[in-house]
Amino acid sequence: MERLIDLDKQLLLAINHWTSPWADQFMTTMSKVYIWFPLYILVTIAVFIPKSYSRRSLLSREGTGLKMWKAGLAAVVSVLVCYIFTDHVSHLVRNAVCRPRPGLDPEIGGLVRLIAGAGNPYGFFSGHAANTIGFALLTSMILKRRIWTAVSMIWALLVCYSRSYLGHHYPIDVLTGILCGIIFADACYWLYKFLIRLAILRADSSRQGPS
Repeated sequence: MERLIDLDKQLLLAINHWTSPWADQFMTTMSKVYIWFPLYILVTIAVFIPKSYSRRSLLSREGTGLKMWKAGLAAVVSVLVCYIFTDHVSHLVRNAVCRPRPGLDPEIGGLVRLIAGAGNPYGFFSGHAANTIGFALLTSMILKRRIWTAVSMIWALLVCYSRSYLGHHYPIDVLTGILCGIIFADACYWLYKFLIRLAILRADSSRQGPS
């Protein structure tokens, strides 16, 4: 375990020092949560538009005739649940494990370039990584659009990389956040499928009327 932690710190310093002025600005921007609000709003709108879904999506395969407000609401609820769980679990784990962020580590803190400040005291694991991977993966599974999958995953991975580049999280913090995001995205896709199929079942029952 000590060898793994040592390697984690060395890799953090390597990432943190592979730098240039433009990269400092770019990675700082990537890590800002508020700057991505327009993206979240666009995706929220997209899930209410039929053409946003590919023919391979669950909605296109099983939800023919389902009202789009119900399909969109199922997607929004699933994404919100995913965000809430990834965010809260990351906070709970950070406060339980109490691993200092790289810039506050007594061993290597003085070597870390803190481009955007040190951040909160504890860093294991990365909420940014969990949230962005969870959002990108879950919305990709819902829409099944290859272009969106590629763009969203590149975006999410750049956000993840920026956390180590800025000295806010060790690589293990980020990788654990990615794993958390994958787990909750997969779980919330099952929630999405349940909500869609429940809406379809109710719509079929309404059309058939009382027996």
